[in-house]
Formats: sequence, structure tokens, C-alpha cells
Amino acid sequence: MTKKKKNKEQTENQNPFKNPIPQIQIPAQKQNPFQNPFQTPFPNPTQPQTPPVENPIQTQQPQVPNPYKYPVRFFYGPSLTYLPKEILAKILSYFHSNALTNSPIRGKVGATNLMMDFNFGFRLEVPPGEKYLIQVRDYYNDITLFSEEIENTTLISAEKFFVHWHVQISKNSEVLLNYKFDPRGQRVHFVFHQALGDNLTLFPYLDEFQRAYNCKISCSLPVYLHEIFKTYYPHIPVTGELPPDTYATYYMAACINVPIAAHWDSRAVPLTDVGYTILSDSKTKKPDKVVFKPTKPREIIEPYVCIAVQASTTAKSWMYPNGWEMVVEHLKQKGYRVLCIDKNRECTNYGNTVIMPSNAEDFTGDVPLMERVNMIAYADFFIGIGSGLSWIAWSLNVPVVLISGISEPWAEFYTPYRVINNMVCHGCFNELRVDLAECYNCKRYANSERQFECSKKITPERVLNAVDRCISDINKNI
Repeated sequence: MTKKKKNKEQTENQNPFKNPIPQIQIPAQKQNPFQNPFQTPFPNPTQPQTPPVENPIQTQQPQVPNPYKYPVRFFYGPSLTYLPKEILAKILSYFHSNALTNSPIRGKVGATNLMMDFNFGFRLEVPPGEKYLIQVRDYYNDITLFSEEIENTTLISAEKFFVHWHVQISKNSEVLLNYKFDPRGQRVHFVFHQALGDNLTLFPYLDEFQRAYNCKISCSLPVYLHEIFKTYYPHIPVTGELPPDTYATYYMAACINVPIAAHWDSRAVPLTDVGYTILSDSKTKKPDKVVFKPTKPREIIEPYVCIAVQASTTAKSWMYPNGWEMVVEHLKQKGYRVLCIDKNRECTNYGNTVIMPSNAEDFTGDVPLMERVNMIAYADFFIGIGSGLSWIAWSLNVPVVLISGISEPWAEFYTPYRVINNMVCHGCFNELRVDLAECYNCKRYANSERQFECSKKITPERVLNAVDRCISDINKNI
């Protein structure tokens, strides 16, 4: 065997992560590491605003906190060239704004001084003094993402979703590393944001990813979710920082107007498919539903129904005047106790105020999530809107009457008791041409009688019809 051929075989798929990685202390920062960087909508670039360019390398670099040794340079592939660079820079700056998404690079590349990992995309540190030819490809889709000689640079990909990375590093025409991304047997970390319903649909993807790659899984998530996660996913470690041996990290969130974090906008798919938009090029399949079980015995003897009238935005609420009071009275006449279990009695945003029905029993309050789980578990059924509590009821296999005009029926889970008025404007949440802020403000019909007609025109008769069908099915044991 020639020396040249032998050297080529040694560099082929060389794993720079097989040596132990030293413990790295993540610097404390003021920002909440679990704050969802996608809550604030950016301008919706549905139409190309700048012509595609041959060189996909970004020229306008975002301003980000820099814990790295060398200046940060972002790069991206052809799928992002339609975005105005100032918008992409703003998105990247917002994404890299806390200790988790901006943590130090962890893997040493062989005998060199280069550091590389796949935490929140591909990341590589190249020290000053010597230039290296860095070639980065998506081998699954046969796309070259970066090819250039660099030094004194921290190179970070704009793409944060799953990519089949292929990295080749050369110096003076000698290939030092020829490596394909391979999470098998490695530590893969997942970071979750604040939204309850989104997370309940995303959690099952962790087990599916672990099964696909036989890797070690861990996650970071908001404190309020720790108890429910540890109850139903006790085998997955929860940590407030990236474990020192982390090979790759993914941000699990419903990504709206954020093309760097998912393959396509989350509004274009059912919420149960959002995890697939982040991991779609992997071997991960859409996971089966994880069914929750109560952890405590029933406390309320009488038959009861749980209701929740609030969500993350009042635009998701049911705005028919006194509609909830009519539903509560109807249920009482049928012998049910009606328990309102929202976090707050009153909620105001986007110019609207939602108040719990005055004739419902007040079980509102900022209580541990598992208390809500155990209360909903023994309810005959649940009535709500597109909120996290509706998703808890769905996870418990409790029948759900879901009232929503802002979203299309396919956007949430399937329920035969979905209530919507298709005869008026509706479903703008799932229209990608509509900016999210305009959707929440109903800018299309602002200051007119038609404002929020998707919600105001859902009549109590429609809701009561769904309620009665649900009760009838329960009595038939369907």
C-alpha cells in the first residue's frame, strides 16, 4: 500500500470526538436560555426580495455575544439566499443570544488546534497563523455550503436543523480531516422553549431519534415542565446546560418565519409534525402519541368538565359575547360541575381582554402542571381553544371540544368535536403570506365589524352541538 493511499484511509471518516472532551463551564448570562427566540415575528419574506447569488456566503455578519476565541463568521446554503441579509443577520443575532445557543465549541480536530462540533449547526474554530481549506457539504442533498481558505475565524452555519454534514479540512493540499456527521453512539442534546402545547408534541421525537441512531439523549427545558417531563420520560436526563460530551444539539420549537431553524415554516404543517420539520432529513420517523396517565387518585366525586378560555394570545380565544357563560349554564343543567383551570382569571394582549366565565367554578391559578394533568384526567371531557391545556387533555385521551377560528382544523390534533365557522374569514394563522403579528391583530379587518370574525362568528349553537355530541358519544361509550 502506498503512503498516499494509507494517509487517505486514515483521514476518511476520522472521528475528532472519540477522545474525552474536558468539562467546559458555560458563562452565566442575563438572558433566559429557554426564551423562545421565535416569539417575536420578523418580517415575513414570502417573496424573494433580493436575487439569488452564486456565492451563498453571508457578507453582512450579525452582531452576537462572542464567547469564542476568534471573530464569528456565519455561512449558509442556497436555500437561504432569497432572504435579505439584514433579516437573516437579525434572526441569527437573536438566536445566538444566550449561553446555550452560544456555548463554546467542544470537539478537538485530531492533532490540530482546530475545534469542531455540531451544536446548533456546524461550528468550527480556526486559529490565526495558518490558512486551512474548509469544505462543508450536505452530502445527503449533494450541496456545497462552504469552500474557502480561512484563518482566525469561528465558522458557524446558519442552518440549525438536521443536516448530513460532510466536512473536509486541508492544508497545503494535504487532507487532514474527511468526516461525515454520524450521531450513532454520541451525545445528542435537545433544547426546548416555553410553549406547552408545542413541547408536548415535540417530546416524543427524542425517543424516536434515539431509536434511529442508538445515541445518548439529553435535553434542556423550562423549569415548569420538569415534573411532567420526568414523569412521562424518566429515562431522558434533564440539564440546564450542554453536557460536556455533547456532539450535536437541536432547538426544538415551532419555527415561524425562521428558516434557519427548520426546513419549512411550522404554520404549514400540523403541530404534531413540527418536530419532523427540524429533523426531516434524519432517519427519525413521526413518533407515536405518548399517552399520559394520572399520578394521583380522583379527588372530585361529582361528574365535571374542565374548561380553559385563554391561550398565549387572545386572538386564539372564543370572542362570542357571553358565549362561555351560555356553555357553562348548559353543562350545569346537564348535571356537570364546570371548572375553569386557566392560569389567570383575566388576560389582556393585542387589545383584547379574556375573562373566565362568571358562572364557572374558579380553579384558576399558577399551580404545578401535574396538578392540571391529574384534574383533567378525571374530567368527563374538556372544552378549550388552541392552548397547551387542550394538548394535555389530548395527551390524556380525554375527549376535547376545541373551538378555534384563527387556525385550520388540521393545525391541531384531530377531534370529532372541532368547532369552526368556515363561512367567514378564518385560518390566517396557517396562511404563510400573512405575517403573524398581523394575524394576532386581525389587521386584515382592523377597526371594522369583521375584525376577529373568525372567532366572533362561532355561535354558541355550534359549540353546544359539539358538546351534546360529545356527551352522547360518552354515554354510548364510543
